[in-house]
Amino acid sequence: MANIDRIVKVSISLRTAGITSATFSDLMLFGQFIKPAGSTANVYIITDPDELLETFGSVSDDPIYQAAQVFFSQIPHPPRLFIGFDANSGDVTADLAALANENNDWYGIVNVSHDDAQTIEIAEWVEAHEKLFITVLNDSLDISSPSTDTSSVAHQLMAGNFFRTAWYWNPSLTEFPDVAIAAKSFTKYPGQETWANQRLSAVTSTFLSETTYSNIVGKNGNSFEPFRNIAVTQNGKVSGGEWIDVIRFRDWLCEEIKVTIFQQMIDNRIPYTDPGIAIIRSRLQQALDRGVNRGGISPPEVNIEGAYVPSYTISVPLSMTISSNDKANRILRDVYFTARLAGAIHVVEIQGTLTYENLAIGAATTAAAA
Repeated sequence: MANIDRIVKVSISLRTAGITSATFSDLMLFGQFIKPAGSTANVYIITDPDELLETFGSVSDDPIYQAAQVFFSQIPHPPRLFIGFDANSGDVTADLAALANENNDWYGIVNVSHDDAQTIEIAEWVEAHEKLFITVLNDSLDISSPSTDTSSVAHQLMAGNFFRTAWYWNPSLTEFPDVAIAAKSFTKYPGQETWANQRLSAVTSTFLSETTYSNIVGKNGNSFEPFRNIAVTQNGKVSGGEWIDVIRFRDWLCEEIKVTIFQQMIDNRIPYTDPGIAIIRSRLQQALDRGVNRGGISPPEVNIEGAYVPSYTISVPLSMTISSNDKANRILRDVYFTARLAGAIHVVEIQGTLTYENLAIGAATTAAAA
């Protein structure tokens, strides 16, 4: 029988390769526990805190078990929790590197011992490895002598401009507001959360005077305080002074852009021409559009003059303006974007006036419409 390929020949290539993408919604508890019998692993995943009692030999007053209980007490909470074995080797940096080499699918980390001696080391490691470290401090120097304090951990974190470490003040190092706020925030996509004004479960709030709160904020710290009949988190910043949610969204956006463009380049030749450069531009635009949809990048708006203000701008070079050396090396440079962060409202200030005078028609109309 003659082969039909003589008349109609069909070849279908597959462009369905999925690229592993980093997650920004998984938390690791770094602490000590008993490994399962016969296991040499240092990183495990649990979906219930009681697994630590049944499988890992923990007891109810172990910090890692209490922290896990706080994690799974949040409503909602992520479906899984990483636990990383603290080998207590005396070299926290080496221990964290070993955990990451074994399993690097986590983003946030909490040291359940809340050991001040380890805090700076963990902060330094996290800063270089694109993770997020959340912890608790209760050093009296953090709040009592803000102008003369040059030795507290909070001061060192702020002076060191650590943009991936956030701390919450709590008088007891056995409380876990750090675990609670991370668990609650990680249930939302990057760009959709704020770490301020959040209620936490299974954590005791702390009454603070305005002076104490001001001193904590002055060191870029955070708190969990009662307001009338509820308690909420306050501030929401990393030690370097940036908002925690901005750091997390930036990390996600960088990953989204890398994966989106990389996927386009797999098994596909992109010509070094204006149409080829336009393909890169369109892929960058797709990633930024996802940032808008997630809420991290502001949607298009209208300014006070009524002019259209876009969410972002993208600039790519024309092929004819690119050096022959870059073309010979097949490197595309000078691709830029600027995006407007959506941010979040944490504080509202309202000023009003009560009067017996008649109101202007415009004001009355606005009030009636409202």
